[in-house]
Amino acid sequence: MFRYTPVAVLFYFLIGSLAATAAGFKPPVNYGVGTYPDSIAAGDFNGDGKRDLVVANYSDIFLSVLLGNGDGTFQPEVDYAVDYGAGSVAVGDFNNDNKLDLVVATSSGTFGSAVGVLIGNGDGTFQPYVDYPTAYGPYSVAVADFNADGNADLATAYYAMPGYSVSVLLGNGDGSFQPHVDYGSGGSRSIVASDFNADGKPDLAGADTFGNTVSVYLGNGDGTFQPPVAYAAGSQPDSVALGDFNRDGKPDLATANEVSTFSILLGNGDGSFQPPVEYPTSYGQSLAVGDFNGDSKDDLALAHFQFPWTAGVLLGNGDGTFQTELQYSTGAYPNAVAVSDLDPGGADDLMTANGYLFSRQNSVDVISILLNTGGTLLKTTSSANPSTLGQPVTFTTTVRSSLKGVGTPTGKVIFMDGALPLGSGTLANGQASVTTSRLNLGIHKIRAKYSGDGTFNPHEAQPIAQKVGR
Repeated sequence: MFRYTPVAVLFYFLIGSLAATAAGFKPPVNYGVGTYPDSIAAGDFNGDGKRDLVVANYSDIFLSVLLGNGDGTFQPEVDYAVDYGAGSVAVGDFNNDNKLDLVVATSSGTFGSAVGVLIGNGDGTFQPYVDYPTAYGPYSVAVADFNADGNADLATAYYAMPGYSVSVLLGNGDGSFQPHVDYGSGGSRSIVASDFNADGKPDLAGADTFGNTVSVYLGNGDGTFQPPVAYAAGSQPDSVALGDFNRDGKPDLATANEVSTFSILLGNGDGSFQPPVEYPTSYGQSLAVGDFNGDSKDDLALAHFQFPWTAGVLLGNGDGTFQTELQYSTGAYPNAVAVSDLDPGGADDLMTANGYLFSRQNSVDVISILLNTGGTLLKTTSSANPSTLGQPVTFTTTVRSSLKGVGTPTGKVIFMDGALPLGSGTLANGQASVTTSRLNLGIHKIRAKYSGDGTFNPHEAQPIAQKVGR
């Protein structure tokens, strides 16, 4: 079913100024979805190379799928029936057919509490959902291969007084799942999967709002988990996200806390975590990790549910600390945030799910898309391909903004033959070139890297294959 067409939001404000290699985000564009959207995930559902979106709507019985146009805009929603209380949606290939499927955690399913699995047809449509029971009231869902059999498995965080805990459902590889196995009450309202102790086996981490902790469940590699170990995480952590905030190759955790802070827990690489460092922020229910300024350092985005309704962006310094928060307007009541390159322009964009639990107003129940203004589109061409040995060949890279009306990229482009430098050129009218006659016989992988210029992010072009013969 369809609801209503996208509407551009006419107001936009920015607090602070972004760092040298980040320009910010365009004003949000809102798209209508179901009632009380509570989670967003991105993937290519129809195999056209463009990012699509799926939204879990907590207060109705639908998932909303919005197919992407490839420029950061989306087609009107198409809704797929699921059970009531859809709090989290994730993407995976559950039947090993190389087509993306969907899974949603629902608190009021056929079995009382369940995950609903919708198998993808590969053309952007999905088959009717099939429910698999979980423990009571699943809030979020994560996808990983917990028993190393090559099949995607599921873990859900669920409500079980006095705290939160997890259910694990092992996948059969045909789109179906085995009965759930539950683990403790160590705390897991929001859940993520990663390898925290570097043993090659996926582990789990969950945020416990009432316990003020993050609980870590180390995986045994056979689909079972050790008892949870709790780590302090600030007051009332509501969601948890993964990153490598100090660039030491060890997974770290971040939590959004209901007391207007977020916490960073640096990982030790052995499955344990350092004490949390808290940063002040506005009230936030959700956070996500991305690289918004193209410096290869993990940044954070937070959804601020309270007025004036913004997405907060904190640029990472690469040592586990963060710069002052910047805020960008969204739709009303943003309760979830997600990150993906939607243009794509080599720069992470923001998505927020905006809804109020007791609202039935279309003006509230929308998702907001905030496109990163630092993105660029690059294309490299050759003056002669194939060329002959000793023949001069000029490689030219065109660099343009991925968005209209945000300026013209300046700076340099560095050209590489594989890992070997060929030279560099300065952009003039959006183009930079280098000429060489030193290519040996064979096929060369020509790479072009744009430097960025303080407004536009660094970005690398798709390599081209240069053939040199006699």
